[in-house]
Amino acid sequence: MKNTTQLKRSRRTFIAKLALFLTFSSVVTAFAADSLEQYPGIIGKDEWLFYRNELTSSEDAPGAKNSLSLIQQFNQVLQKKGVQLLIVMVPIKMRIHEEHLPDDIKINDYMRSNYERMLATLRSSGVTSVDLNTAFLKSPHRTSDTPLFFRLDTHWAKTGAMLAAETIGAEILSNPVLKNTISQIPTQSYTLTTGKAKGATRSRDILQLLPPDSPARKYPYERYFSMSVSRTDVNNSDLLGKQESPDIGLVGSSYTIDWTGFADGLRYSLQKNIFSIGVSATQGSWVGMETYLRDDAFQTNPPKLLLWEIPERDMYAPPDYKYREARYILSNAEWLKRVTDLVNKAPTP
Repeated sequence: MKNTTQLKRSRRTFIAKLALFLTFSSVVTAFAADSLEQYPGIIGKDEWLFYRNELTSSEDAPGAKNSLSLIQQFNQVLQKKGVQLLIVMVPIKMRIHEEHLPDDIKINDYMRSNYERMLATLRSSGVTSVDLNTAFLKSPHRTSDTPLFFRLDTHWAKTGAMLAAETIGAEILSNPVLKNTISQIPTQSYTLTTGKAKGATRSRDILQLLPPDSPARKYPYERYFSMSVSRTDVNNSDLLGKQESPDIGLVGSSYTIDWTGFADGLRYSLQKNIFSIGVSATQGSWVGMETYLRDDAFQTNPPKLLLWEIPERDMYAPPDYKYREARYILSNAEWLKRVTDLVNKAPTP
């Protein structure tokens, strides 16, 4: 039985050779691995799959400390500009659905308390952050037939995306500053439609991270109720594309990309229009934020409220993380300088 330290070492060996942020469409068969530990996919119980990169220990604390420090400094830059920042950390699937982990992989003490520790650090430094970890752990959906994460995929399911949106909405209304900010943003009408029968979903990216002969590759597609959000107060001006840029911005990882339903869930929960941008793991959260700040959406009309969705598992990888693709590696100080300059160039919202 391998302990967490051994599993950690296997993960480090893997990413040192191949780089952490490979897209899930990469051809795993080219890895020429000798054992299951050299593949980032983990086969759990009850046909559940997990992502090895979620395994962390105190070795990752320095990287997380650097990431948290950068976010704190970035928050101060935004505050001077008049932009309110809300950090949205996506909890790791391993903790939320721990009961489906294989017997040889356990949640260690560091992993169990990591989310709460980082959340406390952000909040104590004045960075407004929402606690999705507690909401997910307490949700009855966690052990239902509509779980919060896909069984065969790294991403949250529509159930998890909607819970995240609802939790964020509650956080905003309970925070006097954010509540006042959002009250100044025009309301729009969005409706939620849920399918009456489960349909098959093709969300199964972890299958590509398993050995080519793994029996898990034959697992059947998962079945979920569909959810869709639509705007009901669209007028001719909107159809012609003449509406103003939204006063709420959402920058995130692949958890924010349209197909997950997270951005639409927020639109429904807040009844507000939102500009959203999600980037792949290859680019990472830091490149994603800089990309948004360079965009006309920010440079011509900065949002009053900016939500930054960051996976918990990525917090230990600041801009200078050496296993990132070379073109996306940047010194932490240089990243902060770039985003500071971009924020200061934009008008005040």
